[in-house]
Amino acid sequence: MTTEINLALPHDDAARLRKEFEQFVGVSSGLDREFLPPDFQEFLRARLLQHDGPLTERAVSRLLSGGEYGWARRVFDKQLPNALAALMRDARRFGFGLAVQPDWTPDQRLAHAREWAAQVLSECGADAAFTEALATQVAASAEDVRVLEERMRTPAWRLAESLRQRAYELMYALQTEDSEAAGRARVGELRGMLGLALEYGSVRPEEASRVLEQVERMRPALFREAPDDVFDRLAAWLRRMFGH
Repeated sequence: MTTEINLALPHDDAARLRKEFEQFVGVSSGLDREFLPPDFQEFLRARLLQHDGPLTERAVSRLLSGGEYGWARRVFDKQLPNALAALMRDARRFGFGLAVQPDWTPDQRLAHAREWAAQVLSECGADAAFTEALATQVAASAEDVRVLEERMRTPAWRLAESLRQRAYELMYALQTEDSEAAGRARVGELRGMLGLALEYGSVRPEEASRVLEQVERMRPALFREAPDDVFDRLAAWLRRMFGH
């Protein structure tokens, strides 16, 4: 149910209200050429009830959904994924990197990238339709953390590389070691060093096996069981001395 109220206003007050209405329409239309203004009666009703909120909310909603602001928002939705993709793609040029767990398969990498992209776009208020494109770029830009460490020469990579170098130093030293006792000790050290290098990823299992096989081929005696007592050790020493 509505009640009609007729107001009699002095000419100056009516002119002032009309001017305010025109200013409101002018400002809104200036910001958005597609702005649909309310009629003068609706404007007066809002002023009379001191409820400018609904009128303003409708104007702002229209402003954001269409016109120049709406166009800017659509551009933002489209360009945000492109900007993020460019950020990750060009990171390497400027000394940055995006690491990924080394044990993930390509499908796992893409699945996790898709979850991440959806979260980023959601928090930014961007269009979720760009999730797949952004996820693809993220997955393509990510590097195995071990590759990234090698490129950046991180402390972990330097340690892993030193383990690998030490393993090869021991391999070469064993090939010329005269003392069998020292050689056996070095074999134990070599095995331990290769185990650490495997753990840090600086050598692969096939490479570690190849190193041990090469040493065993050059010095097979070092890989036999050591003599059990002093007489056996003495006999082994005498055999080496007299060439038997």
